[in-house]
Amino acid sequence: MTKLRYKVQKSVFRFIGDMKWHGILHPFWITINAKTFQLKGTHYRELEKLIHPGDIIIRRFDGYVDAFLLPGFWNHAGIYVGQNGNTSHQVIHAISDGVVACDLIDFMRTDHMIVLRPPSDMVEEAISRAMGIVGEEYDFEFDFKGHSKFSCTEVIDFCYPHLIQLRKRFGKMTIVADDIVACDKFTKVWKSGEQARRRNEVEDI
Repeated sequence: MTKLRYKVQKSVFRFIGDMKWHGILHPFWITINAKTFQLKGTHYRELEKLIHPGDIIIRRFDGYVDAFLLPGFWNHAGIYVGQNGNTSHQVIHAISDGVVACDLIDFMRTDHMIVLRPPSDMVEEAISRAMGIVGEEYDFEFDFKGHSKFSCTEVIDFCYPHLIQLRKRFGKMTIVADDIVACDKFTKVWKSGEQARRRNEVEDI
């Protein structure tokens, strides 16, 4: 891939990823880089007590244009590594700018989220792998055969190899976020909607 083509793809994916459509009731209302999300501080405080280094975080934004381009409900994935150098509560994931580390609070600026726990004997190596690829470029080709560039689900497949089944989509073998959620090697430990229902049930008692 030429550098020019890569720069164009990066700009296009970044622009599409920032676009939010407000639905059929407001068909001409599109927001760029929206600031409001369903997950709030109460969700963060709940998750902070439960999450472990090595856990996989899958999220979904409602209404964002890129969500309509991806199969399935979930549309982004990252791995929680906890302490990274002098910084705590870090999540490593791939965006159009490449593989980056961000604060858990920033990663939770979303509408839906689920946390999955991997086999304990793979966690230490997975965290090491994740930290080792920070700064690598984003894989706009979604090529799961190599590990020189990474999409968000490629990060998870690289950190936890041979656990998630690749499926043929668009003429190539890939993994989407729904495949990670469906993988029986991971255990669900938290899901945003379920936590809200539990709080309502307690309040009704």
